Amino acid sequence: MFKLRPTNPELEKVTKFTVKKKASYLRSHFKSLENTFQEKSASLWQEIELEDKRTENHDDDSQYDYSASESLKEIEHIYLRMHRYSAILATYSYLESSMNKLCEELKKEMKIKISVDDLNGDGIHRCKKYLTLLANVDFEKINPQWSHLATLNKLRNCIMHADGNAELVRDSEKFITQIKSNRDMYFVEQNMVMVSNDFVCQSIDNIEIALIHIIGYGK
Repeated sequence: MFKLRPTNPELEKVTKFTVKKKASYLRSHFKSLENTFQEKSASLWQEIELEDKRTENHDDDSQYDYSASESLKEIEHIYLRMHRYSAILATYSYLESSMNKLCEELKKEMKIKISVDDLNGDGIHRCKKYLTLLANVDFEKINPQWSHLATLNKLRNCIMHADGNAELVRDSEKFITQIKSNRDMYFVEQNMVMVSNDFVCQSIDNIEIALIHIIGYGK
């Protein structure tokens, strides 16, 4: 009998096929929810325009119905942010777990005595150190992608440890400056970090590129 592949690519070995499969799932899920929010927002904007027209000759806003405006604000400042935070966490989690698996696979293939857990540091940066120093993986070829993933790492930490409040992370001033200089990152209500649709999509793309690049060194 044929052996059936697991539905979840996380249960399989990290290969080009499983990476592409997981990236496809991440994109599909993210875009599906994005479309839902966009459709709801568009509907609310129509309600707002109708309310503006209804009250355009009023002397004040005492009769203005702000319910659609408040609902739109909730979507943009709360629900959409929560949705994109979830996408960031799921995407980063796959990157980190896959890099750890690849470190272990290369350790066995190349008969490296040291494990990734023996090195200082944590997360993807420790994995990169291991892959560079002990498995001879060249990250220079994916510098642009890795730069984005380093930012993704900081954002993930901000979400995990500070609920997205940039003022509460280590080196907050530096992080806030970095956000302000990134066209796909911004703030909603004081220092609550928000990211664009493009940032999430680019994160998935760069994770796919980086992991496939690393996999190439295992052959």
